[in-house]
Amino acid sequence: MEAVGIIAEYNPFHNGHLYQLRQVKRRFPNSVVVVAMSGNYLQRGEPACLDKWTRARAALCNGADVVVELPVRASVQPADVFARWGVRILANMGVSTLAFGAEHAEYDFAALAAQTATVRGDFTVHDQSYAATYQQAIAAAVGHPIDQPNDVLGLAYAKANQELRCSLHLAPIQRHNAAYLDAELTAGSIASATAIRRAWQDGKTNAVFRYVPRETAAALQQHGFVGWKQLWPGLRQRLVTTSPAHLRSIVGMAEGIEYRLIRLAQELPADASFATWLKTVKSKRFTYTRLARLAMNVALGITTDEVAAFAAHPYTHLLGFTPKGQRYLRQAKHHYVFPVLTKVNQDDKDGFYASDYRAGVLYRLAAGGQEQDLKRAPVRVMKEDDDGSTVVTE
Repeated sequence: MEAVGIIAEYNPFHNGHLYQLRQVKRRFPNSVVVVAMSGNYLQRGEPACLDKWTRARAALCNGADVVVELPVRASVQPADVFARWGVRILANMGVSTLAFGAEHAEYDFAALAAQTATVRGDFTVHDQSYAATYQQAIAAAVGHPIDQPNDVLGLAYAKANQELRCSLHLAPIQRHNAAYLDAELTAGSIASATAIRRAWQDGKTNAVFRYVPRETAAALQQHGFVGWKQLWPGLRQRLVTTSPAHLRSIVGMAEGIEYRLIRLAQELPADASFATWLKTVKSKRFTYTRLARLAMNVALGITTDEVAAFAAHPYTHLLGFTPKGQRYLRQAKHHYVFPVLTKVNQDDKDGFYASDYRAGVLYRLAAGGQEQDLKRAPVRVMKEDDDGSTVVTE
C-alpha cells in the first residue's frame, strides 16, 4: 500500500483542510493518507483550540486514514525544525509522497531547496529579527521573495526532505480561497483558521459553522476554544517565581531575554492579558511568534536538555485510524526506525514521555476535558451508518 503524508495542525479542522484532503484523494486515489499532526500545542506558540483527539477524529471522519502526533518537543519549534520532524515522522511511517498546501503551488520546491541549501540568516544584524534577515537571504538566492506562510513551510519541508535524504515526492496543492493569515471570514465556505478562531472568540458562533465540517461544529458547541487566556495566569506565576538561571535552561531562551520576561510579568497591572505582556516584551530581535513559542516552552517547562533527549530517541503517538489505515499500519510497523506508541502506560509517563504527559495535564486543566495521554486508546473511525453518521470508537 502506498501512502501520501500531510503535516498539519488543524486548528481547528475546517473546510479548507477538507478541500485539501479531497484533492489528495483525487490525485492519489489508491493511496493511504497519513497525517502527522501537532498535538495540543502548535508551531507558532499557542495551545490548540481543540484537543488533539477531537482534531484527529475530525480528520479521520473527513478523509485521513491514519493520524499520528507530532510530540510537543517537535511541534513547538521554529518552522525549519517543525518541518524536519514532520518529514522524519512521515518517513518513519513509510510515506512516499508529501502533500502540502502552498500559495504558489507552481513552485518547484525541490529546486528551490537545492538553491537555498546553504542560505542562513544573519545573527549579527541587531536592528531586525533573524527571520527577517533569513527571508532577505532567500529572496537574494532565488530572485524573488518566498514569504507566504505555506510557501515558507513548503520550502522548509523540501529542505528537510533533502537534508534527511528521505526521497519523498513533493506534491504542492494550491491553497484555495483564503490566505493563511486572513483575519475575516470570506465569501463561500472556506476561510482561514485564523478567521474562524477570531469569529468564534468574537461571539459569531453561527457564522463559523458554515466554514467547518459537522464534527468540528459539534466539538466547538460542546467544548468551546482553549487559548492563551486559560494558560496566561500559570505562565505569569511561573515567570515571577522562577530564577533567571533556571529560565535559561528553557529551550529557545537567548540574549538575556529571561530578565525582560520576568520584569515585565512583575510590572504589568494584575489584569494585564497575555497579548499585552507579549506586545510589551516585543523587541526588534524577537518576533511575536518567537516570543509566543518561548512563552509556551516556559509554560510547559520544556528544557534544552529535554529537546536533545527527544532528538536522540524520537517517537510518535498514534491518535487514530480507519479500517484502511489499520491495514496500512500492519504493513508499516515492520519498517519503523523509531517507536509509534499506541497507548501510553505508566512507565512511559514517568520516563521518555514525561514532557508530553506534563503538557497534556496542563491542557486538560485548561480545557476541563478528558485525560490526554495515559491509557488513551486511538480513535477508530470504522464506517458510515445508513443515515450517513460515522461510527467512532476509542
